[in-house]
Amino acid sequence: MPSTSEKTFGQLYTKGRELVEYIKTIPTYSPGNPDIEAHALTTLLDNIESANSDASSKLSSLQTERDARLILYKNRETGMIAKSSQIRDYIASIDPKGKKALDFKKLQKLVQRMRGIRLSKKPVPPEGGGGPKTISTSEKSFGSLLAVGKELLEVIKTVPGYAPSNTSLTVADFTAFLDSIDTKNSLVAQKLEEYDNSVEARRSFYDVLKERVQKVKLALAAQFGKTSNEYKDALRY
Repeated sequence: MPSTSEKTFGQLYTKGRELVEYIKTIPTYSPGNPDIEAHALTTLLDNIESANSDASSKLSSLQTERDARLILYKNRETGMIAKSSQIRDYIASIDPKGKKALDFKKLQKLVQRMRGIRLSKKPVPPEGGGGPKTISTSEKSFGSLLAVGKELLEVIKTVPGYAPSNTSLTVADFTAFLDSIDTKNSLVAQKLEEYDNSVEARRSFYDVLKERVQKVKLALAAQFGKTSNEYKDALRY
């Protein structure tokens, strides 16, 4: 479902196109400002159309990377939380004290912390740009969960006889796995920055369009008067 801001952008763009077609029907329209001639407005609207496409493309890329990252964290069989739980269980299986072992208890607490961190693939930066760029709560959660995974790694490095038959749980493989998550986090951050920049660039075009639409109406009021049909009809756009 389109966001409120997306609907607003779409309405402004559509009204802009309609206004251009309208002023083309006024043969005597002469604003004296080249920026609000029909051809100049058409060029601006074409740029907005390209900016819309660019923002949509970058948003799609961002969502694709977020979806892939969420799998690395939360897949029930191969995700970081699942692997960490298997590592914890393996520790209990090789220690004479089982679940009473100190290392097991350490890992149990870490797994519990992991499960308590809420992750989401949905949040995207606010439409329109503007304001200071900050790291979202969602992005911080992904970073926090990775940090817990790294704590777990440091624990298993010190466990005597740690040699699971499941190679994905070995120190070497788990290290590589965490590195892949770190890389994915960086890629998501890159895609987020690209999308945010695209949204800001698009917003600047819309700000110009909004200003020029108002100037067109003022030009019609100046040329034909506010009681004229030319001006009154333009108020629909």
